[in-house]
Amino acid sequence: MKTCLTVFAKQPTPHRVKTRLVPPLSPEQAATLYTAFLIDGCAALAELPNIDIVIAYTPPEARPDLQALIGEEAIYIPQTGDGLGERLTSATQWAAAHGYTKILLVGSDSPTLPISYISEAITLLDTRDIVIGPSVDGGYYLIGFAVENLGTIVPLVFSEIAWSTADVLRQTITRIQSTEATLGLLPPWYDIDTAEDLAFLSAHISAMRLAGDGIQAVRTESLLTALFLS
Repeated sequence: MKTCLTVFAKQPTPHRVKTRLVPPLSPEQAATLYTAFLIDGCAALAELPNIDIVIAYTPPEARPDLQALIGEEAIYIPQTGDGLGERLTSATQWAAAHGYTKILLVGSDSPTLPISYISEAITLLDTRDIVIGPSVDGGYYLIGFAVENLGTIVPLVFSEIAWSTADVLRQTITRIQSTEATLGLLPPWYDIDTAEDLAFLSAHISAMRLAGDGIQAVRTESLLTALFLS
């Protein structure tokens, strides 16, 4: 069985990424932080066995910069579609057309997301049609599909969603209920979008270090220390 793990990524350009972190960060610092998120996240995902990592990137000219950051081992595809729903649909359909039987989609805003959650999602798709990882802001950090029943689910679950609001998860669950698809649920986790989220991330990484836990977000940790945020 072929598993595709698609990471949605942006070119880390000042004024275009992590804009809700400005202030307290400068646009350049926000872009540097996003770069650390992306590198840390993809490096952790690369440790998972028997998966293909696909980077769905934007804007169209971003591929060379992202390849320089993430590496040549990943597969790179441009994001296509007018809004996030269409882009998620397009990436999912691309993976299905290329023979993947399990398709996972994640963002690049959760540098401390436990890799065990991704492994759990892959396992859940052995018996479930859809898997979701809820984020504490009302959205989700992961959504995945077993291809067998994909045609009855996508693009419905991505249609008419109020993206970037606290209603994303609720609306998505309503869509899933209407398809009668089976759902697998992961533990909640958090994204980094606001200054408050960033303060929590800094405290969480410090607590993990103090507790002797493994730190996968090493670049992020270093940068937070340099920014005097930890």
